[in-house]
Amino acid sequence: MWGEKAWVSPASLRLPHSSTAFQIALPRQVDKFCCRTAVKKPLLYTTQLTVRFPRLAPMALITVTILAVTTVFLILRVGKARKLPQGLREVPVAGNVTDMGAYPQQQLRKWAAEYGELFQVRFGRQVWIYANSPSAVKEIFDKQSQHTSSRAPSPVVSDLLSGGMRFLLMPYSAEWRRLRAIVHKLLTPKASNEFIPSQEFEAKQLLWDILTDNDSQKNFYMHIRRYTTSVVMTSTYGRRVPVWECEDIREIYGLMQEFSEFATPGKYLAETFQVLAYLPQWMQWWRKAALRSFNRQAVIWMKYWNRLRTQMEKNQAPDCFVKQFINTDYKKMGISELQASFVAGTMIEAGSETTSSALNSCVKYLAAYPEAQAKAFAELRRVVGEDRLPSFRDEAELPYIRACVKEILRIRPVTTLGSPHYTSADVVYKDWFIPANTTVAINQHALHFDPARYENPDDFVPDRYLQHPLKAGAYAAHADPYARDHFDFGAGRRICPGMHLAENSLFITIACLVWAFEILPPLTDDGKIGSVDVSDAAYEEGMNTLPKPSELRFVPRSEKVVGLIRREWQHAKQEGYMLGLVKVNAQGMVVD
Repeated sequence: MWGEKAWVSPASLRLPHSSTAFQIALPRQVDKFCCRTAVKKPLLYTTQLTVRFPRLAPMALITVTILAVTTVFLILRVGKARKLPQGLREVPVAGNVTDMGAYPQQQLRKWAAEYGELFQVRFGRQVWIYANSPSAVKEIFDKQSQHTSSRAPSPVVSDLLSGGMRFLLMPYSAEWRRLRAIVHKLLTPKASNEFIPSQEFEAKQLLWDILTDNDSQKNFYMHIRRYTTSVVMTSTYGRRVPVWECEDIREIYGLMQEFSEFATPGKYLAETFQVLAYLPQWMQWWRKAALRSFNRQAVIWMKYWNRLRTQMEKNQAPDCFVKQFINTDYKKMGISELQASFVAGTMIEAGSETTSSALNSCVKYLAAYPEAQAKAFAELRRVVGEDRLPSFRDEAELPYIRACVKEILRIRPVTTLGSPHYTSADVVYKDWFIPANTTVAINQHALHFDPARYENPDDFVPDRYLQHPLKAGAYAAHADPYARDHFDFGAGRRICPGMHLAENSLFITIACLVWAFEILPPLTDDGKIGSVDVSDAAYEEGMNTLPKPSELRFVPRSEKVVGLIRREWQHAKQEGYMLGLVKVNAQGMVVD
């Protein structure tokens, strides 16, 4: 679930205790400065963005006059009359930000019901136009994708903090198209299926972890997050994450935390008033901090990249995305190693938390809707039985499990604000005109909760997808826009390249968890059965859909199941698994 998210970030890690001075080539930025990285044992990482008012540095006061003059000019400027999508009543300066509230998806649904297929809102200086019908998404994002596949200019978050290299934030360009071609080639359904042995291995550890370490009714949350991070790291670098408390987790989530702090909407005036990016560099008070952060990212992503290169030189590298990337002619295409390492890093950032969010959401909904869980278990008992674990070989005979995957992606899409693209030319849909240099967004919540398409849309009802036997990519490519199962992976040329890997992870994990455990509401301190909250209040505030840590019971289906989980995990630890033609042990190391 990697291509269509706003951005992912964790919430509570401070970086530093060791420091290193180094020199590294930086594109269009600077040549040298000091990096400080941290290795700090985390208690709990969460990923989210929240909106805060910026604290102005002293240098910001120098620009007050510039802002005032610019604002007056923009207000007085008279443009040609256009037939634009209907706009909403705005608050001066803030636009519609104050209308959004803590859970913007609720307001976006209401506006779609009121204004129809398209409407426009303003967030500060930025105008967003939302597409609220399948036909609008098909026409604007698929058929006119050559004009709607860019990203909005971002002088701080994209240009400085990411060095112009973060794949998800790059504008539509020849460089982005070259990278996209490589990424999609290496993440096809066939290529993604190469990692099925890894996903089945990780699912066995997940069952064991929950079986032996969920007495608090809380630890399942982190075990699921370890599972998804390990799957993504294995597919990207051939490197497992066997435990949550490890250096890789601290580094990756540390970078994500720092990125989220910089990317918080409203933190930097230069993101809203982009004329400030043209100030002399010495007046850009945000510049040094952003470049230091970029340097930290570069060091960590290049460390992973170089480590795999060393493994390749020793013929000890398992098959993975980066190994295949290195074996392409990427340098002949003008792609640097640093840029390539950022593409791999973006995959790790984007893929880890989105999939774990969907899984942690799904177990909550299964506990809250026992009738759906009962149907899923009955199917598993009929097809799989009690003498073995589910596997991908069973997928065709498990339509209800597949329906659970689709339903959780419908009811809890990855972002609360929709999937934003940016127009590089004028776009026309029906009798609406969308000018160039405008943000256009897919309103997943309006699409997924349309009562005309989904009966009782606020209820978790996997049965609605029993007539959808194909994966999401097949429905996204369908000529009929109303044939799509859901829009969680986006659309057009920015559609999520990692959706095949994500769907595989969701399928095998949900199948194994429901086969092994009855997922129940928690017990309260006085021994009573508690409740399961699946309302918006059970999710973190911000741009990305992230369930808050919660409590659930995972009760083994039988003693026979307990014994099988134990034997399967012991055998998996001894035998390892195959990545392509290479055998890997439980530590993620290649076995001769």
